[in-house]
Amino acid sequence: MNLDHSTDIADDTESVSISRLCADIAVVIWDIPGAMRPSTKCTLDSPEPLVPLVSLNIPLETGGQRILWVVRTKDEPVNLALSAGSLGPTEQVVLYPADELAPFDVHGAVNNLTAAGHIKLLNNVLSTWRSTFRLSQNQTFASVAREITLALAPEPRPARSCGQPVDGQHLLETAVDPVLGEITAIYAISGGSVTVLPTKLVMGSQAKRGGQPCHLLIESARSLPQSFLLVLSGKNGVAVRKLIEGDSQQADFDKWWAKRHGDMNLREFLIRELAKVTGAGLATAIDMQTRVPLTVRQIAKSATHPAAEIDLALALDGGLLVGGWSHDPSAMLSGIEYLSENGSMLPLQPNFYKFPGKTGEREDGFGADVTGFVAWLPQSKNLGPLLQPRFQMRLVSGATSSLIPPLQPFEASAQRNRILRAVPPQHARDQVFESILAPALQEVEAKLGKTVKIADTKDFGVLPEAPVVSIVIPLYRNLDFLRFQFSAMATDPWLVANAELIFVLDSPEIQDDTEHMLGGLHILHGLPFRLATMNRNSGYARACNAGASLATGTILVMLNSDVVPCANGWLQGLIQPLLDQKKLGAIGPRLLFEDGSLQHAGLYFARDQKGIWLNHHFYKGMPGEYAPARVGRNVPGVTGACLVTRKDIYDLVGGFTEDYIIGDYEDSDLCLKIRQIGFHVAYEPDVSLYHFERRSIRRSADYMRGLASQYNSWLHTKRWDQDITELMTNYLDEATQDTATPYLVAKSERSAA
Repeated sequence: MNLDHSTDIADDTESVSISRLCADIAVVIWDIPGAMRPSTKCTLDSPEPLVPLVSLNIPLETGGQRILWVVRTKDEPVNLALSAGSLGPTEQVVLYPADELAPFDVHGAVNNLTAAGHIKLLNNVLSTWRSTFRLSQNQTFASVAREITLALAPEPRPARSCGQPVDGQHLLETAVDPVLGEITAIYAISGGSVTVLPTKLVMGSQAKRGGQPCHLLIESARSLPQSFLLVLSGKNGVAVRKLIEGDSQQADFDKWWAKRHGDMNLREFLIRELAKVTGAGLATAIDMQTRVPLTVRQIAKSATHPAAEIDLALALDGGLLVGGWSHDPSAMLSGIEYLSENGSMLPLQPNFYKFPGKTGEREDGFGADVTGFVAWLPQSKNLGPLLQPRFQMRLVSGATSSLIPPLQPFEASAQRNRILRAVPPQHARDQVFESILAPALQEVEAKLGKTVKIADTKDFGVLPEAPVVSIVIPLYRNLDFLRFQFSAMATDPWLVANAELIFVLDSPEIQDDTEHMLGGLHILHGLPFRLATMNRNSGYARACNAGASLATGTILVMLNSDVVPCANGWLQGLIQPLLDQKKLGAIGPRLLFEDGSLQHAGLYFARDQKGIWLNHHFYKGMPGEYAPARVGRNVPGVTGACLVTRKDIYDLVGGFTEDYIIGDYEDSDLCLKIRQIGFHVAYEPDVSLYHFERRSIRRSADYMRGLASQYNSWLHTKRWDQDITELMTNYLDEATQDTATPYLVAKSERSAA
């Protein structure tokens, strides 16, 4: 029963009205004639607290004030005391339960309000009233909000649908008056709800007759309703827009994009926002760019005028990696700037490095004819998979010229390959790695790691149920020595009885060939094994860690595919010390070249001319029976070509560190991690194997031609400098005696493994 006590109040005090907003929510409105001092605080008191309670003070056109309180009513009437301060008026009224009150009178609430007051009321209704009383999905409240909005803008301007770039993402375009200022909130009013939308919008760079272009991306699994109203709340007011009838069902985004892809700000906004959409968002953002790429812009080389080109522009989560060249024969070039989505111009400083470069235009083929550069520009906002960031060349005079790079790679491994060619190896410096390349490489490596997994496992024969040892052998392209290695292990009785064999194929493109070869070897020798195939090439460390995750043995052996045992019994000779010595964490054997000379008798570290610690092998190149190499001892480290450790220790230190590029320094890093937790690393000379060294890594053009080796040595030094410095004081004499070895190695054209 609705007794409608609203009129009771009006009979006693014409300045106060109380009405039902919805459900159990009431609005108390008190009009106070005359101006009040800004410091005056109007209060609403009751015998018992009314929670929640929100208030709003709005000036009237007549000069008075309208005070609105929104409150949740009680089940019984409540006496209220309204006060405008010690010198102001007071009123006594009764608040009845909401269902006994008349509906909220929108016309009365907005009557006599200034335009600014009406906007203030609308903003409070959509924000504070909605959130405080949780009315977003209340149909009655949505109707009130709609009426207040249309009272302010009876004929809203249109918002046209541009279609759905991704299912559930609706792109709308309209125009707003620049006077509105920065848009801080967007509200959507439909027949049954009032919701706050993420402020996913972009403003056009130039105002037109109808205002400044504005595009909004709105998430909705369903078609937008015809009653859909948008309220854009800006710093200096609000803008109300209505969806054009039937527009959302008919718009075709692909056709629209074909005409509008050249709008740079809009393009970069959509790329950034769509990439965040789970599912097809990232693929759509990339497809939009590859389908209609921007025209590449460079300034051609001239004998008198500045020229420049951007050929590297990777937009990563943390920033932009930029590379290219410039030519400034007349000293007219001020610099190169990045043009951001919001129109700001950012110079490629301070993380900027120059080096002599070539464009291939010199007829003699020698010398530098341009200045190459590479820069890292940190960004606080993720740009998304932006494949063609914009730049400009600025002259000292202030004139600018546009620079647009070709489409950049978006896949992590392709991005890594481009980074590794950003600077010629001979010009790489610590500062280049520290402030420019390292942030990019670390991010790309982390992304690559997240995409890597074991795609397939296949068992050949029945593996032992409780093996003592697990042998993990990563395979990458090179299978030349696999038949010899497999045969040597298959004819070792102790190994056959006590070891499980795990091959990890890190080049899935040769899976069929590998399975065919290994299957034939299994038929020939009967040695069971497991083949794990990675979903993509991921580098030595990830392949080894993947294999270790499948291992069930107490002892773990990391063995290169180009290492072949010299005789049976080698495995016991390496395992027994680990079982006998509690503080021994890893051990490695004597490794020989094919001619019987020494390749590895333990690993040590020595600084190069730049102060970078490099990995060296004791007595490398000396005869296999060289007396000092026949002494078993603790060493700084052992090579990953054949590294034996306990599975629990391997797991404790997290296995191989995965942020080295492609495959280098992971073995010494692992040894240093094992040492860090209190274990020793040893060399065992009585066990010898042949190592046909580094055949796989030589097949990686990215490693041999790029910066990978230099970056890895820099990263390794940065991470372990103090530890290695302290460690090598104990091996100074032995390392000094070995200084002739690098010269012998160079003479025989053998590189360090």
